[in-house]
Amino acid sequence: MVKSSKRPGQKTEKDPPIFSQEYLLQNQADLISSLCLVIMSGLLFKATRALSAKFCMVQHNTTNLTDPDEKAMYAVGRADICMSLFYSLLFIAIHAVENEYFWEKIGRRLHLSKTRMSEFMDQGSTMPFHIAIVAGAIYVFVQEDMVYNLTSIWEHTPADSMPMLIKFYWILIIAFVLHQYPEMYFMRVKNEDMPDKIIGYTAYLIPILGAYLTGLVYPATIILVIHCGTEVLKALSDVVGCSGNEDMAQPLYRIWSVAFILARNAIAAISVVTFFKLRGKTPDEISQLRFIACTLVLLILLGLQLYLGWKFVQTVLSWRHQAKEVALAQKKADNFWQQRKEANKEAKKARAEKRAAKAAEEKAD
Repeated sequence: MVKSSKRPGQKTEKDPPIFSQEYLLQNQADLISSLCLVIMSGLLFKATRALSAKFCMVQHNTTNLTDPDEKAMYAVGRADICMSLFYSLLFIAIHAVENEYFWEKIGRRLHLSKTRMSEFMDQGSTMPFHIAIVAGAIYVFVQEDMVYNLTSIWEHTPADSMPMLIKFYWILIIAFVLHQYPEMYFMRVKNEDMPDKIIGYTAYLIPILGAYLTGLVYPATIILVIHCGTEVLKALSDVVGCSGNEDMAQPLYRIWSVAFILARNAIAAISVVTFFKLRGKTPDEISQLRFIACTLVLLILLGLQLYLGWKFVQTVLSWRHQAKEVALAQKKADNFWQQRKEANKEAKKARAEKRAAKAAEEKAD
């Protein structure tokens, strides 16, 4: 066995230079996780504890700390920006580890093309996050005793303050949406695909931020569960389809299509119910300015449902058009080969008759 002459710490030709773009892309998980570790380690020292806590821990407590029986409640504040940025970095590191040790290995074993590999990793890597959003919402509702009393959601809407679990859950939601912007760079998304993705991520971010800032977190959590449930079905269908199992993907797409339509109607219904619940509150419960802000968020949400429904109709029509083109091409191919087969039969028959006639002439001679 030949031993390598490479000394420890020595660079090879495959190692990109430090501070280069390729080095950042290859080591994104290590670099970002190290940065998060530095921020978290600040909690160990008294001089940096207050600063690190703004990035790692829920801030803006509104309860009376001297009363041990009072439930801790938290309001929206400026420190939420620090938390959102910190956890978005954490999501980038998790996303990179997930891609490197799971989805890339599966894609290589399936021998996917570059286009299919990109779509496979894009849909597959976001599917666990959507599952976590649904599971986290269920856990929060169970802990807050709202599962069997969903009507109490509108009693707490709009929320001036919220329990720690709900606020932390929404900070993670905002961080998840924010991390998708730099993730396009780390996933090496093509320049022509970036505008559509940016529009899509912004369409998610605006209603999520609006619901968080206006206090619509309780009904918006149900809306997130409904929406992310359909996104899990869509991602699963795409992953199965990209892996080459078209027979399994088609039933999943049909299930997703039905779930998508039901989800759009359910989200629109919840938005309308929320609007009328807010309209029925007294001026002491909700101010006029806040009612207008909540109404604007609900209108954006309704407009988004209409847009998604329109895009869905376009997608279904394009699928049908492609299916008709494939069926027509298959029919033309079948007709061509049928005609070719009949022509070959006639040619063989003509040759056989010619040989028989020639043999009869030779026999007569």
